[in-house]
Amino acid sequence: MKLIKQLDVILLLLWCILSLNFIENINSGIISRPHNLSLCLSLIEGPVIYQNPNDTLFQSLIIDQNIRVNYTPMVLVFAIDNKDVQKAVKCAVKSKIDIVPQSGGHSYEKYGLGGRDNVIVLDLTFVNGITINSETKTAKIGAGNRLGNVYNQLNQAGFFIPAGLCPSVGIGGHALGGGFGYYSRKYGLACDNIISMEMVNVTGDILQVDSIKNFDLYFALRGAGGGSYGIVTVSTFNEVGPSLDDGIALKMKLNKSSLSITGLYLGPRIEALNAMEGFINASNPISKKFIPQTFFESVEKLSKQSNKYYVVNPKHNPNFFKAKSFFVNNGEGLTQQAIKVLVDFLNNATCAVLASFDLFGGAVNFYDNSSSFIHRDALYCIQIESDWDTKEDNTKCTDEINRFGKIFQLFTSYESYQDFIDRDLDDWQTRYYGGIFERLVNIKRKYDPKNLFNFPQSIPIG
Repeated sequence: MKLIKQLDVILLLLWCILSLNFIENINSGIISRPHNLSLCLSLIEGPVIYQNPNDTLFQSLIIDQNIRVNYTPMVLVFAIDNKDVQKAVKCAVKSKIDIVPQSGGHSYEKYGLGGRDNVIVLDLTFVNGITINSETKTAKIGAGNRLGNVYNQLNQAGFFIPAGLCPSVGIGGHALGGGFGYYSRKYGLACDNIISMEMVNVTGDILQVDSIKNFDLYFALRGAGGGSYGIVTVSTFNEVGPSLDDGIALKMKLNKSSLSITGLYLGPRIEALNAMEGFINASNPISKKFIPQTFFESVEKLSKQSNKYYVVNPKHNPNFFKAKSFFVNNGEGLTQQAIKVLVDFLNNATCAVLASFDLFGGAVNFYDNSSSFIHRDALYCIQIESDWDTKEDNTKCTDEINRFGKIFQLFTSYESYQDFIDRDLDDWQTRYYGGIFERLVNIKRKYDPKNLFNFPQSIPIG
């Protein structure tokens, strides 16, 4: 058993600064807030920072990945353990104020801030322990960990888990929404590799969730669990490794001026040469090179960070963007007309647009009815992202990609990817969750009957 302590010097310093700021805010008393909330949250061990127009620190602590949309919480609560999470939930219930968890702050529609103003944001940054059990080949990972740090710590023990590549993405929301990445075709989604969870429910109790205990929650959380049913603080994953077998992973990116294909092969170099022979012959590249790398070296390379430091200690890069997602199922593919519609949009859009194609199949398409991730017949997933530079272009660029989405959906399957959450998506209940949506609603009624844990596209109670 190897316990990895994650509160490094930087986080500890931040914690001290936040705690000092909290004391100052109490003394200032500038912002009006429910007295019972302030009194209740005073029992929290971690920093509690209230909204204050004179406090520059409060605004700087709001994780701002997508600056297209902006919300201001009533208070930021930085939990340090399960007990803090329990206390915060009980305070929210007592004060009748909504509470939302935040892991990494990468929600496309900023649902980590609630999707509206004046909620309690429960930030899980400090709930970031990692415990590796080399005998059982499992890793117990706190929801506040970022993917870059998770990969770094597991790599040191000779393991990894299949998930995405952006180092600053939080493992909590990413895995509960599916968690696709380059390694998924061989080893499945991140949610497929979760074997148990600890979840704080609406009464502030900790529930143990696995394939035996609270199986209905186990089903719902692994694919539709991002903040709808409770606050998942810790997940235990099956580890993969240390040796890697063969398997091809590919991502294609297309805009009006370029096309690029990035891929990796999980296995020995000689097997990679054989597996890629047909692809290379068909594409007739100018040159080819096979570079053997460790798992973590591939993460560093594919995430396009300048060095290992920024993988382990990632930064957010705020920008204005809006994204749409589509699935193309096995045996279908895109028609020539669909390709023309896509290319015409890329060439003629007034805002910068990028289309990304992620190859599915393999272990991703194995479905054993124990998770709520329904997109198991996909050949690939397409993400269309529009980016722009100024707030003045918000409406123009958002409307443009929304209009395209309604047209392009006619050429793909009916489904969309919930980890690429889209507030403007019509019939999102079916597109994200298909025929299991009513089952998810019934589970929601059981565990959160008063809908404490909610955001604009959370699972409703009815």
